[in-house]
Amino acid sequence: MGSYETKNKGDLRVRRTYKLLSQALLSLLLERSFEEIFVTDICERAMVHRTTFYKHFEDKYHLLDFCVQELIRTFEGDGTHLYSAETMKEYYMGLIRKSLEYMADNKELFLTGILRAGNNSVLPMLNLSVNNLIQTKLQENEKLGVYHKIPNPVIAQFYSGALISASIWWLENDTPISIDEMVHYISLLINEKSYTFTEDALPELI
Repeated sequence: MGSYETKNKGDLRVRRTYKLLSQALLSLLLERSFEEIFVTDICERAMVHRTTFYKHFEDKYHLLDFCVQELIRTFEGDGTHLYSAETMKEYYMGLIRKSLEYMADNKELFLTGILRAGNNSVLPMLNLSVNNLIQTKLQENEKLGVYHKIPNPVIAQFYSGALISASIWWLENDTPISIDEMVHYISLLINEKSYTFTEDALPELI
């Protein structure tokens, strides 16, 4: 996807435009599938001119990508760096907890807006964004001296798919177990043996 004019994103007018368009798209997703939503609908709901829309976004898919990226940033929080195997797992568990809490607080958006039948673009984009986030963190870990026994794309694909599927099951079944239990079970499923520290990296990390 194209850029989001990040150099101007601090401009209050730009931020307000992004917020209005994002909120408009998310509210429309509660009413109909993404495929049935048009740029005209988004602009009318946001009360933003089409010319302004196309100044910032290429099309509705570009805006959807922005919304998903903002959602991922909400899940990620402050993005604290990880310096040991223990804190790596703590980071991911914290990320999962934040994700579940947000999904529980915004249940209608996820069940109706994201998981609605016919939304063939939303879920794959969310999966891709989670996949990219995991791969980015894995690459950061490698710079700290962590060796992954399994290729990063395989790890990212496996966990992004598994985490999203587990979260969907949890929501669609009316959160049958608590967030604490979900985090605990997912923690047990994460294999810490898939990464180790290289010997030359350990002195710098102690």
